[in-house]
Amino acid sequence: MGNIKDRIARARSLISIKTYKRPLIYIIMSMIFINLIILSIAALIALSIDNTYTSFIDAFANGSVKWMLTPNAILEIENPQTLALAVVVLITGLILFSGTIIALTTNAIKDYVQKKNSGSGKIHLDQHIVILNWNSKVPELVSDLLFVESKDVTVMILADVDKQYAEKQIVNSIDKIKGVRDIGKMNVLVKKGDSLLKSDLDDISIVNAKAILIMNPDQHEHVTKNMSKSDLFVIKTILSLGPIEFQYQPPIVVEIKHIETKEKIITLSKVVEQLHEHVIMPICFDKRLGQIIAQTLIENRIEDVYLNLFSFQGSEVYTLENVSFEQALKEYSHVVPLAIKDKNLFVLSLNNAIKNKKSTHEHKPMTLNKKKFSESHQLEVFIFGKNNKLSFILDSFKQYEVIHGSKFKATWMDENDLETFVKEVNEKNTKTTILLLSDEVVDEDALDANVINNLIYLEGYLTNPNTNIIVELLNPKNDPIVKGFSIKNTIISNKIISLLLSKLALFNETASFYEDLLTIAPNANNIDSQAILIEKASDVILEKFPLVFQSKKQLIESIYYTFNKEMILIGYYKDSQLFIIEGDLHMNEQIVIDDIDSLILMKI
Repeated sequence: MGNIKDRIARARSLISIKTYKRPLIYIIMSMIFINLIILSIAALIALSIDNTYTSFIDAFANGSVKWMLTPNAILEIENPQTLALAVVVLITGLILFSGTIIALTTNAIKDYVQKKNSGSGKIHLDQHIVILNWNSKVPELVSDLLFVESKDVTVMILADVDKQYAEKQIVNSIDKIKGVRDIGKMNVLVKKGDSLLKSDLDDISIVNAKAILIMNPDQHEHVTKNMSKSDLFVIKTILSLGPIEFQYQPPIVVEIKHIETKEKIITLSKVVEQLHEHVIMPICFDKRLGQIIAQTLIENRIEDVYLNLFSFQGSEVYTLENVSFEQALKEYSHVVPLAIKDKNLFVLSLNNAIKNKKSTHEHKPMTLNKKKFSESHQLEVFIFGKNNKLSFILDSFKQYEVIHGSKFKATWMDENDLETFVKEVNEKNTKTTILLLSDEVVDEDALDANVINNLIYLEGYLTNPNTNIIVELLNPKNDPIVKGFSIKNTIISNKIISLLLSKLALFNETASFYEDLLTIAPNANNIDSQAILIEKASDVILEKFPLVFQSKKQLIESIYYTFNKEMILIGYYKDSQLFIIEGDLHMNEQIVIDDIDSLILMKI
């Protein structure tokens, strides 16, 4: 008796397991089994009440089964009892079998719609941009990809984030852009998942990606020495990509918080065999932003120039192979040569399609006299707020002092001392620069709270007219909020980072250019190469103004030779409006430079 009970218990357990694992198959099999029993009973009854059936098989095949599958067959039945039985079988079949199929089909359609709405299931993609993990920079990153010169762009986001929330944030970022191109050419897909799980990576067709961006989840707790929780997660994500054999060898751009993590990732790519074939680019964007903020404190217009260079709108940086600087300057009509590294010439051009165009140029460069000017600055900065960029800002100031003999005094102030500080500044009435840094170790909905709070106090109590206030915002959505304050410049950190990320992911060959561009450091000749200067025309050129040039190329060449081939012009400010050199440089068009216009120069 005990053995029978054990067998029954094991059978029930097995059925329960199978039911749990495959409920749909279980229901269908159960319905088929029940229908077979009903049809068998009906066949036995038909055999006993109707002499036209010769056997059970005959009653089953030509009777009960036929009645259920072909309802019109009951019209040929003459025996009243058999007809009644056939009607019962038909109705039962409709209720049990057909009703079940309809219910299952409806439920399957509902599940399919829910899966697609939630981003579940396999998504078959090819040559798409993959973004792993989510933070507040992702919406800005995606919105800038709208301007990529391509027939269509597909972005696949895999992160532990609610799909509807993510899509709403992206739409909000896109809506803020003026002159946005046809949004229908861009596909943005969001899938809730884990970038450490191979199954989730397979679901987004990771093997067919053309570029991968690993975003930092902005978890600032330290798990060990010199490693934050978010950087650890990024390293794990890189390792999860190791075994994948990519179809297109995509560059993997990695956002890290601490500069020490960069060396760890470089070491990983060398020692872990599975990572050898992957192009991994770890970027400490806090360091880059620290350098940009330092430069913005010295020249507040520099951020606009960087944003134009990083953006996909207008001119971008491309490479020309085996072309000399002088050759590009003389022969190529749609590029501005910027720098040479190895065999690559970095150039500024509207797009890849026109960068190789050549034509003759009829206007020779004008001979101009150069003024002697100093790049040295004196600046005293008071910094309120603290984040990971602070040390990089101070380091950049030190490097700038070494290169140019500048004198900077940067003082960090406790936010609790703001009231006392304002009183002292008002009494001295001297030129003062204030930098407000945003606290990054807060929840996303609290980003920039300390900056806004300090701005309100400064706006209400600061009366010194010689004060310049520069603020850093982490959340681009807060930019319109602070527009009404008396701010000299607003640095939107997340916007700059997102632009750089997308730029490096799609044009990884330009990584070394941007590295040199943003780094403030002397070369062997004690020159900060690829540094950008913005100088008033009358301060650097000893000529009678206005100067009239007959083409953009004539303007560029004139400045190039005036500065002994040490500077190249990439743009200028006229009436406070920024103009980056682009388009057909050989085309005849008059360009007037007045004495108050500012020239944007890049050191070669």
